[in-house]
Amino acid sequence: MPRITDERRKARREQVLEAARACLQEHGLEAVSMEMIIARSGLSTGAVYGYFKGKDDIINAVVTEGTAAMGRQLVPILKDPEPRPLPELMEQLLRTIADFGQDKHDGIDRLLVALHGWSHSQSDPGLQATTRAAYRSQRELLTDVVRRWQAAGTLDPGADPEGVAQLLQSIILGFAAQRALAGDADVKAHASALQALTPDQRPRRPRDDRDEPATPIQHQPA
Repeated sequence: MPRITDERRKARREQVLEAARACLQEHGLEAVSMEMIIARSGLSTGAVYGYFKGKDDIINAVVTEGTAAMGRQLVPILKDPEPRPLPELMEQLLRTIADFGQDKHDGIDRLLVALHGWSHSQSDPGLQATTRAAYRSQRELLTDVVRRWQAAGTLDPGADPEGVAQLLQSIILGFAAQRALAGDADVKAHASALQALTPDQRPRRPRDDRDEPATPIQHQPA
């Protein structure tokens, strides 16, 4: 019997995960069963169990790999040494998240699937720890962004970087939830609202001697 290549094994494993995402979207977390996933995948029962121990193992993989995939797309934006002003940065981040959710295979909305994953993580201590660690890492990157804004003089130096980072992460997670649940979270609307709330967040050029007011010339009487 010919040996399955690593590439083929990876493709089959992803085939199972795609089937699980589709089942989660269509039926919800509680209703999904191994039988549903196996049937949707088109693989044999033995083949599926060759990759995963059971339903929980599959859902955990869907959550951890989905979180990691989204994170990989956001990291380059967050590590930019010269981050854009807040409204532009959040527009870039939210656009990336929206595009990630709409990168559909067989009509799967990854943001909706993510909500089921968040729910599942609350009942699995190991998955909860992994998920929380991922979001803590994201918050640390956001904190670094805030500090770079402060160093550039575009954000109040007295602001708490960690507190601002928590707020920014709430916007990110709230956008993902609203997009999945309400279906109408608009990227541009979020950016415009942030611009209205932070009209003064713009780059400031360094101060130099040319910024000093000119000394008036004293004319001596003839």
